[in-house]
Amino acid sequence: MKKLLFLLPVALLLACGGEKKETPADAQARIRAMEDSVFQTLTFDKRKALALIDVYKAYATANPYDTTSAEYLFRAANVAKSLHDGDQSVKLYERIAKEFPSWKRLPDVLYLKAFTIDSELGNKGEAEMAYRAVIEAYPTHPFAKDAQIMIQNLQYSDEELIRIFQARQDSADAAQAAAK
Repeated sequence: MKKLLFLLPVALLLACGGEKKETPADAQARIRAMEDSVFQTLTFDKRKALALIDVYKAYATANPYDTTSAEYLFRAANVAKSLHDGDQSVKLYERIAKEFPSWKRLPDVLYLKAFTIDSELGNKGEAEMAYRAVIEAYPTHPFAKDAQIMIQNLQYSDEELIRIFQARQDSADAAQAAAK
C-alpha cells in the first residue's frame, strides 16, 4: 500500500510530462474534478485525499507565479489537517508564507499554522512563537486578538480549559436566568 501511495504522485507527474503540456486551465479543471470526487460523500477517502494533496502541490510547483497556486497549497494544507497530518499541514503553510509573502490570505495562513502546531502537534512552545508572529505581522487583524487569547490558553491543559469554559457558560446562563 505504501508503495502504491509513493508511486501515485510519480505516475501523476509522468502523466503530466508527456508531449502535450497541460495548461493551467486544464490542470484547474482536473483539480476541480478531483475535489468533487473527494468531497462528494460524507466519508473521507484517504487515498483520494492524499492524491488531491499531491495534485495541488504539483500545480503549485508547475505554476509558481500563479496566485491560484497559493490557494491550492492552502487547500492542500487544510486537507492534510483533516487527515491529522499536522507536519505536512505546517510545511504547506510555511511554503505558502515563503513563496507568496503578499498573498491576501497570509494572516489566515500564519494563524492556522500556529493553531495546527498547537492542536495537531501539541508543541506549545513553538505554537506560542507562531501565534506571536501573527500578532507581530498583523497587529490590527482580528487574528491578532485571537492569537493573544490562544497564547493565554496555552498555559492550561485541555481539561482545565473545559472547566473554565463550562464555568463561563454557567455564569452566563445564571445571569440570563436572573434577568428573566
